Amino acid sequence: EQQEEEEEEEDDILDMGDDEEQEISPGALLMRFCPHDSSMLYPQENLRTRTLRFACRLCRYAEDSDQQLIYRNVLKKEVGNILNNVPSAVSDDPTLARSYDVDCSNCGHNVAVFFQPSDASSDSLALIFVCCNCDFKWVN
Repeated sequence: EQQEEEEEEEDDILDMGDDEEQEISPGALLMRFCPHDSSMLYPQENLRTRTLRFACRLCRYAEDSDQQLIYRNVLKKEVGNILNNVPSAVSDDPTLARSYDVDCSNCGHNVAVFFQPSDASSDSLALIFVCCNCDFKWVN
């Protein structure tokens, strides 16, 4: 019998070596499927008990959820001050617009380059000014 089992294991060309059960963390968000028609179960509120449940859109199957969470939005980058993201040599860029009637609060120089931040984390329409003399940055 043992020899037959060894031969069966050798014949299994699709064996990926993952026969062991993978450990799933308790807070993992997994897709669920209907046991009747294999369609995806969608989150839905049970209005009577004010709890979360998953329901099939094709049949009447529904199951209560053991979690209160449907989706977790994990931010990979901390949104901080937009001035920290400005490169140091931006005042030397000849393609940026220049203003000749601003006063730098750091050195008093009146020439600065200005631009709008283009990163997705910045929703404002503010202009970033960088002094051409001392590289001091400010938002206006």
